[in-house]
Amino acid sequence: MNIIKKVLPWLGILITAILTITFRTIPKGKTWKNYNIVYIKTDTITQNVDQIFYDCGVSEFVSLKNQRIPIMLSHNSIEETMLKINISSPENKYLYDRQNYFYDSKGEYTLYYIPDHYGKKIDNAVQQLNKAGSKAGIDSTLSYLWLIPLVVIALAVILTFCSRHKSLFLITAILPCIYSLCNAFYANAIAVIIVLLLLFIISNIYNRKGAVNKILKNNFLVIIAAGISFFAAFSVSLLSGIIYIVMLAGTVCAFLAGTSFDISKNNKYEFKPVLICSAKRVSVYGKKSGFVLPVILVSSIIIIAYFLLGSFNIAGNSNKDKILLPGKTEAADSKLPLLEDYFRWNWNVITAPYKSINGNSEYDENHVVYPRFETEDGILSQKNYTMYYNQSFKDEIYDKIDSLDFYSIESVIKDQGNDFFAGYIKSASYNTSIFSIIMMILCFCMLLFIYFSAIIGKGGKK
Repeated sequence: MNIIKKVLPWLGILITAILTITFRTIPKGKTWKNYNIVYIKTDTITQNVDQIFYDCGVSEFVSLKNQRIPIMLSHNSIEETMLKINISSPENKYLYDRQNYFYDSKGEYTLYYIPDHYGKKIDNAVQQLNKAGSKAGIDSTLSYLWLIPLVVIALAVILTFCSRHKSLFLITAILPCIYSLCNAFYANAIAVIIVLLLLFIISNIYNRKGAVNKILKNNFLVIIAAGISFFAAFSVSLLSGIIYIVMLAGTVCAFLAGTSFDISKNNKYEFKPVLICSAKRVSVYGKKSGFVLPVILVSSIIIIAYFLLGSFNIAGNSNKDKILLPGKTEAADSKLPLLEDYFRWNWNVITAPYKSINGNSEYDENHVVYPRFETEDGILSQKNYTMYYNQSFKDEIYDKIDSLDFYSIESVIKDQGNDFFAGYIKSASYNTSIFSIIMMILCFCMLLFIYFSAIIGKGGKK
């Protein structure tokens, strides 16, 4: 039974480490969900671009060259005929605006949208394009934020030397550091810093009388900060939050393994020291609170400064040309039509034959009544039908996007979700959600509050 108790915690640590590494999330400067953008300088583009993609194993891509009119109409139908006649009318402005998705903001680069699942084949295609004389690049250049895990690991090393129980803290700090390496995001990093602070406190007083009471009552701010760190991890992504919970569970196993190791080590000595002072009478920050807390605070400041100064792109390629590509923004750019514009254009095409040019027909922008002649029991009769521009109509058109017989830009826009607004953003830029920013600020404020509370209160005493 003792062997099982000793083995299970280490097994929990191993399983947690494997899961954390397996489900790692690497920051990438992606502009589009499920797609990569390959941009090629228009004046250097070669005629065999499509062939280069095919030769590199990329058989699916959305380009201006393979776009057609994105609507399925019966051949020689009245709708198709009127669309051809009125192709240059203002009502078909959408067909021309959608072309803007295939150029950068200045029109200097031609864009190709390629599904994510091609992975390395996209990088190979870009290399071949450059060898062929085309100035090409990709928007999803790897931009791993190395400084983030380095700061976390450096802090863990410093706290290890400052801890009263170095071996215990070191064992419990391993999984948070692995988590930071596998989830190198700003909010994750500050969440881990808070976890390291809590582990540091626990390692200092865990074997003293009243340790639990000391942590839960006298240091409730640390517990609140730990709760905020929990939400900070989820602010990055659902997967990041779930792995954060797994990491905490593994850290509990690490704590059990560490205490077991500590007990085994002490059992080897004939003389076993007894701690006289209770947890209430010692500082949870050890004898170096004046050094430890500022270091923790400075670590979080470095992470936030790294986020704010964004230009410290250590591993990724800096965008020297400052290319602004179509992508998700908070507000829509009028040059880049959305699905709502696509729905309205479909409506105009489908209802055009039933609208009177004299304005006497029974219709408005969202409502059309049109006659149809039907034969019933050998009698030809007229029946009026009504069409509405409503959610049902939009849903029908939305579903038909997948039935288009070419790789359409509409399918790319559809994959972005209902909250998508298109605008021009910098290529290879990593976008942090507003929620993540708020959580980073809250985490920092909690650390700052803990720092001043330790100075003013008992926690600051040595």
